[in-house]
Amino acid sequence: MPDASIDTQEQALTLILIHGASCNARMWDAVRRDLDPRFRVIALDLPGHGARRNEPFTLAGAVSTVVEAARATMPSPVVLVGDSLGGYTAMASASSLPGQQLQGLVLGGCSTNVTGWASLPFLVQAATFKLLIALLGERRLIRQSLPALVKRGMGGPDVQAIVDAGMSLGVFAPVIRDLRGVDFRRILADIELPVLIVNGSRDKPMVRQEAGFLAAGRRVTGRRIDCEHGVSMLRSAEFARLVNDFARRLAR
Repeated sequence: MPDASIDTQEQALTLILIHGASCNARMWDAVRRDLDPRFRVIALDLPGHGARRNEPFTLAGAVSTVVEAARATMPSPVVLVGDSLGGYTAMASASSLPGQQLQGLVLGGCSTNVTGWASLPFLVQAATFKLLIALLGERRLIRQSLPALVKRGMGGPDVQAIVDAGMSLGVFAPVIRDLRGVDFRRILADIELPVLIVNGSRDKPMVRQEAGFLAAGRRVTGRRIDCEHGVSMLRSAEFARLVNDFARRLAR
């Protein structure tokens, strides 16, 4: 029997899906196919990505995007669901959402602070993208990356949908610039709502600091799925099940 709390559009709990760096709203296509249809779902393009790829990326701009989307759904309760950059953006947005609207967060692949030595892999990746874009051009570099994404577990049509909607590798450097030095563990500690952290078990940078993030708040729990970074894309059905279970508990 459907929950009365989510059986009308006016009362529906809203899932706001926030994509990772270089991707766009179409990153969530595979996850959306397995989400409970009773939930209202909104997938965003952050500044510098997708339809907004000609805009400069800033974390403040990303937060504003999430806040505006949440306000547009009022009085619907909201759960923020983010992976990688999307997870960091969700944490940064939590304190700015209206009143009691925010119900919880599902955070994929964002359980490390991009500080000190931990920032080195991200800086190297940003520099590598910048060099390869200069040598090959961004479009060619993206085309050459597609087979690897499919091999890692993504469906070919879903990968192509992300590319067609405006994949951008050049935005990675500005993303890291804005994430670097931010203490997301402290931000998480100030969030009093339920939080689920989902990591790929082979995502070493995120697993390395995971325990500290799980201990940051009394309502933070964690799950791991057997994959690398990008858990929502590489294991979309499993990730969707975790989101469904989390959101259904909140909707009761």
